[in-house]
Amino acid sequence: MRRRGPLGLLTCVLAPAILLTACTSNDAPAPVPAATHRGGDGAQAEKKLTDQARSALDAVTDQGGSMVESGVERVADGVHTRPGLAHGAAYELAVVCAGKGAAELVVVPSGAGGKKAVPCDGSVVFGRLTAESALKVDVRGEPGAAGMVAWRINKVGS
Repeated sequence: MRRRGPLGLLTCVLAPAILLTACTSNDAPAPVPAATHRGGDGAQAEKKLTDQARSALDAVTDQGGSMVESGVERVADGVHTRPGLAHGAAYELAVVCAGKGAAELVVVPSGAGGKKAVPCDGSVVFGRLTAESALKVDVRGEPGAAGMVAWRINKVGS
């Protein structure tokens, strides 16, 4: 039996590693980056704007049992909802944007609400909805707009 020197031993150890590396594809998908973590300042700013927007809604809308649907979203993400409203019933939609710039409220079909500007200055914009067919409510930020959008749909009457 023949003895192997250090070079032979190194070859035996490295050969499988080289073959394994050669067999892997460069077309493999890149690893998915970890979720982006918002810095403390960004999260605190969003919380502050969220509180401002909710406070504005709470000050002007009925908080009794008439609330149907509500939420808070980043202006950049927008609001996109298809509320399940009772046919023929009347509803009030309140939207407030806290931050900078402006957004646009769009209710489809247009006869159910149409379009309205929503300034991101903390003022509340109201719209009346009548559920004659399936509604779609969107709030889209204008270019350069930033902040939080809060919205609430209340049933009018009982």
